Amino acid sequence: MSLLLLVRRHLRTAAGATAALVAVTVLAAGTLSAVPRAVAAVHADQLAHVTAQSSPLAADLIATTPALPGYGEGYETYGGVHREETGDDDAGVVPPEPDLDGYLAALQDVTADQPAPLSAVLGAPDLLVAADRTVVERVDGNDVAQPGVVPQAGPSAPEHVEVVDGRWPQVTRVPSDTAQLLPGSDGVVEFEPDPMEVAVSTAVAAELDWTLGSVHATGEPLLPPLRVVGLWEPRDGAADYWTHVPRTTTPEIVFDPNIGKIVTAGVFADPATLGAWVDAPSTRIWYPVDTSDVSAQGAPALLSQLRGLTARTTTVVEGDAAVLEPASGLLDVLETTLGQRAGVDAIVTVLAVGPLGALVAVLVLAAGLVVDRRRPTLALLRARGASMTGVRAVVALEGAVVGLPAAAVGLAVGLLVVPGEVTVGQLAATAACGVAPALVLAAVTPAAGLRAARADLGTVPARRRRARLGMEVAVVAAAAGTSWLAVDRGVVASGAGAGTTGVDPLLAVAPLLVGVAVALLTLRLVPPVVRAAERVAARRPGIVPFLGAARVRRDPAGGPLPAVALVLAVGVAMSSLVLSGTVRQAITEEAWSEVGGDLRVAGPVVDAETVPALEAVAQVDAAASLADAGRYPLGRVGSGTPVTVWTTDTDALGRVQREVPGAPSGLDRLSTPDDGRLPVVAAGNAASGPTEGQVLSGPGGARVEIVVVDRVDALPGLPPSSGALLVDTALAGELAGIEPGTARLALLGLADGTDRAARDRVEAEIAALLPTAVVDDPRAGERALLAAPATGGLAAAFTVAVVLSVALCVATVALMLVLGTPARSRVLAVLRTLGLPRRAERGLVAWEVGPWAGAALLAGGVVGLAVPALVVAVVDLTPLTGGDGAPALVVDPWGPVALAAGLLAAVAAGTSLVRITGRGRGTDAWRTATD
Repeated sequence: MSLLLLVRRHLRTAAGATAALVAVTVLAAGTLSAVPRAVAAVHADQLAHVTAQSSPLAADLIATTPALPGYGEGYETYGGVHREETGDDDAGVVPPEPDLDGYLAALQDVTADQPAPLSAVLGAPDLLVAADRTVVERVDGNDVAQPGVVPQAGPSAPEHVEVVDGRWPQVTRVPSDTAQLLPGSDGVVEFEPDPMEVAVSTAVAAELDWTLGSVHATGEPLLPPLRVVGLWEPRDGAADYWTHVPRTTTPEIVFDPNIGKIVTAGVFADPATLGAWVDAPSTRIWYPVDTSDVSAQGAPALLSQLRGLTARTTTVVEGDAAVLEPASGLLDVLETTLGQRAGVDAIVTVLAVGPLGALVAVLVLAAGLVVDRRRPTLALLRARGASMTGVRAVVALEGAVVGLPAAAVGLAVGLLVVPGEVTVGQLAATAACGVAPALVLAAVTPAAGLRAARADLGTVPARRRRARLGMEVAVVAAAAGTSWLAVDRGVVASGAGAGTTGVDPLLAVAPLLVGVAVALLTLRLVPPVVRAAERVAARRPGIVPFLGAARVRRDPAGGPLPAVALVLAVGVAMSSLVLSGTVRQAITEEAWSEVGGDLRVAGPVVDAETVPALEAVAQVDAAASLADAGRYPLGRVGSGTPVTVWTTDTDALGRVQREVPGAPSGLDRLSTPDDGRLPVVAAGNAASGPTEGQVLSGPGGARVEIVVVDRVDALPGLPPSSGALLVDTALAGELAGIEPGTARLALLGLADGTDRAARDRVEAEIAALLPTAVVDDPRAGERALLAAPATGGLAAAFTVAVVLSVALCVATVALMLVLGTPARSRVLAVLRTLGLPRRAERGLVAWEVGPWAGAALLAGGVVGLAVPALVVAVVDLTPLTGGDGAPALVVDPWGPVALAAGLLAAVAAGTSLVRITGRGRGTDAWRTATD
């Protein structure tokens, strides 16, 4: 019989064992090919998301220069345009036009000279030339106390506006020397300049009471009056262009209690006229950026290229005074995004190595099942003269025949689930998965012989026992060593060093070694426990507990591998649940710490009269205003470090922050003096001092000793500070003479059960009460953080890890039961002959997997706490959570309870199915039994 024919017959018989091998291979290949693409897609989406969420001012590449571009060598920085005298000083001269379009084309050439992906990220450049703000003459009857305008010009401005009345400004004549505008020796100005033509938005014109054709004198002696020649409206008021051209579509309005209404508005002028009148304009040059097409692999290169471009001065046009010295907030965006990437990669690596280890164990179990089903045929081949190499070649060829197509199917399934580019690494991983069944089948084929042997009657040689012990000691030592090295080294990424990418080998190895070490310790601890149970059962009636415990100790189903697979799978599931809860809780605490209450109101003034009005709003239970009272020395008498003192009604603040995560404790103690001492909550550097003995020096030489009732990193809802104290308003004034400053913040507590619609109504009423105030909602901040692709990708990774781990647990339990079938059938055949009741069969089957499942739950719980603790200690999660420090581990008991219930349900279902399918086979087992 040929080798191929023998393999063909093998595939036709005992197809269930082969199907198990195929299923494991498909799962492994699909997972190894899909996960890298999914992670890369999350990284790319996160970069595009963060960039899109950033304002153009925070992301675009922006440069400013004190020169007007387009004049080449005809312009001198701080000297202006070189003018030609015509001899007709009374008429003035026509200023030269700057070649702004040519300068923009040169900026495009700068983009083209950049390497990819930077060249693709930078959009079409634009620029705006603007003068300083100048006060203009107030129109009679207008309520603006101090009107001011910013003359400006841009080559693309006409494309963004619709002139509704009049025309666009044109060039006007200017004096050949601006000194002509100054009074002569007789005090008379001999030159009367032509007004500078400007176009204003209809909103600006309405605010200033300007009309078409009106002329308005400026407060600068070297600037001409302004003539309105055009009124316009923006084509798209929300366009990014207006972010770089502020105060132009609508004016900026400021109310000053001493001056009154101050208005500042941008007005468009002709660039030649503006350049002739203004010697030192400010030119803003910007490139809009779009990172939506940047791949995950391209982000580090983009960061490096952008750093290079912003670190040098680029000459755009040879001889032109306007050079490019850009800066961009995209650098911070990229650093933060790469910091998030490092955190995501680290967590995904931790979540991946456990299932991979369990997959290897399950693959070995499935291969053992195949060899067990092929054992009679392979033994016959051996008896007829086939070498052991030839026998292994038969099973290896069978593994290759089923493994390679299964790996291809896994790759295709992975592409269906996660479409994207297939890399060489993914193809290599798929090929490894296809070859693995052949290698594992050849490896598990026993060299000593192919006949079935009674494991419970054999003795393990001393050499093998010593080798096992040495291997276990080595694994435990490696787990301890790698964990210590990882913790001692510190975090693998931070916001400052987020440019590093790739998987950290130490972090990839340490969690797997921890899981394997715990599994090996479990293998050592279970037999003594089962032996004790066996001794107890021996003294009691009933054979099932005694026999079940004895079989667990003497002949475990599938050997030690199922225990390793179960511990790794349960450990990954537990780790996923703990890490998911930890990240989610950290995000929630950060959002609430930022706001400090159910709502935060930041307004110009939130005084004592405003608080009752806020409390009168429906659904508002409590309101507390907070005031910055200034910085005062804190320390020993005669010396101290200045700290910021925040005053508030601490009783009201306690009601507001009653259920706020991370809120300081002891707020109820702040309103009562402690033996003449001032109770405080200390934050930042102020929290590092002693609890007692420090003196706060108030105004006028007043001093009071403080007692710290709580220490926090930052006061929830308040701006960050190097050091701060929170005190009661009345008590601070009484003991330290500290008067409250102007309160500009208020924290609100809402009634229990306030839904999202009710919160929206509360915010609307507050907006009507305080039109210029800003209302912050912690739930909105939490939703924004959770909506980020990185956070959503992590949530999906946690879910996939739990599902995959549960599937591996179920597969391991099933393989244990199937591998234990021959020995179980022999035992049940004998016991049935001796009168074993049918209902007792389920108990014997449950004993095969029950102790190992229970041990796996306990050991997996240990792994599920150790691995997240290791991750939190060595991975910087702050880019993901938005916090300032490592989050505390959060264990939600419902997740582990559900996991334990699912695993026990799988054990119960497998036990029931094995009992049902095992009926009627006792005769065959009895005939072939050797007992």
